[in-house]
Amino acid sequence: MSKPAHDSDATVRAISRALWAGESPERLVPQLLRLAGSAEPASEPWCFAQRHLALAWAPIRPWRASLRAKELLAVDPTDHAAWAALGLAQSIIHNHRYAIRCYERALKIAPGQPRYAHNLGHLYDVVLDDPAASLPLLAAAYEAEPRSSDVAASYAHALGRTGEAQRGLDVLRRALTNGATRDQRELLRFLEAEVAKKPSVRPTE
Repeated sequence: MSKPAHDSDATVRAISRALWAGESPERLVPQLLRLAGSAEPASEPWCFAQRHLALAWAPIRPWRASLRAKELLAVDPTDHAAWAALGLAQSIIHNHRYAIRCYERALKIAPGQPRYAHNLGHLYDVVLDDPAASLPLLAAAYEAEPRSSDVAASYAHALGRTGEAQRGLDVLRRALTNGATRDQRELLRFLEAEVAKKPSVRPTE
């Protein structure tokens, strides 16, 4: 039996306030599950619950996230957050080409979303082995979020693979003011090696 609409709306507002205040989405999963089970299917509260369950579960329970996202997309194929959650979940289970299609759909619906641009650009670079195609997406993501070390690393990696290692090194170093992960240190070494390969230009006499 579904909840009265005003009860579901109140739950949506309470969860929205918690998310805005910085509450971890994972901690809100029990409330979201209750809302998804009690709200009228295909209603706004139901869609809200499905969307946020997919987003919360995508990094940690990708199969469950995929099911929730697909249920929502069957009702509303224009929900860009559901496409993005599905893309993340599919990339985690190594279904990379499907993930690319999902992020392409998400970015087509919400072209100004830097996280979608970042994830899609990274997949173009690493999965499709097409760093040149990734650069416009990663440049846009970096311009929107220049302090994100993950975005900077993806952008720097693509720059290094397209003959702009020094620029990539500069981008990465600016972003790593608080230290680097092992992968980021490996990327630094790769970029430094690429820069070292280029012969220095001697001044003319």
